Amino acid sequence: MKPFINKYTWLCVGVLAVAACTAKPEEQPSQEPEPEVVVVEETVPAPAASPEPTKPQPTQPAASATPAKKTLYPNEVVLQVKAWDKKLKFLTTHFEQTSEYDGVLISKSQGTLSYDKDKNLLRLDTLNADKEIEQTAITDKKQILILDGQGREITTLSWQEWQQGQPNQALFDFGNYTALLDRHHAVLTEPYLLELTPKEGEKYTLYLTLSKEDYFPTNIKIVADLMATEAKLTQTQKNTPLSFDTFRAGGLFK
Repeated sequence: MKPFINKYTWLCVGVLAVAACTAKPEEQPSQEPEPEVVVVEETVPAPAASPEPTKPQPTQPAASATPAKKTLYPNEVVLQVKAWDKKLKFLTTHFEQTSEYDGVLISKSQGTLSYDKDKNLLRLDTLNADKEIEQTAITDKKQILILDGQGREITTLSWQEWQQGQPNQALFDFGNYTALLDRHHAVLTEPYLLELTPKEGEKYTLYLTLSKEDYFPTNIKIVADLMATEAKLTQTQKNTPLSFDTFRAGGLFK
């Protein structure tokens, strides 16, 4: 029995050995680790620091550039108004005027005003909605001639009598604003708004809205009790010579 057992035994061992050898590749993979792929980040050397570019220097304003205006004190604003009043020789301007009583509109008008300081002559043309002349008043501030739309004489009045009937007398005081300011207390309520109150006599408040360019009035408003009359000035031309015929009417002014 021994030989059979031995042969059988060796045969089994041989078969197992062959099987083991055959299964080895599947059951026991190679123990050698797979090569690890190492990602190497390329280091790019930083460029040499270049000198910081020189910042451009701010351009200096040209000598002819208009300097920024500074805020003026009330007395300085008054001096500016007196300065243009002194230099004024001729004036033409368009105006739109409204009058209100307790906030209710009671009248509205428009027209043009022309003034020659050397001759002390003033012309006021009242226009209709179509910008046609309805009435003309021409004065040397002594007497005033009233004409109709066709230039025919209606009447003649004294300047003082006519002016006292106007609700906004400051509209006709060009050339005399220095005296006007001297008769009032002046308060600068806003950078370009003068509030004037009379030093004596009738109580009212006169508001002058001034141009930012040269402090010439662009709006004239007078408030007395519940009455307020406001004149807005547009298309203003200063010191442009007037036509020879501007003040010729009825033989009174030549």
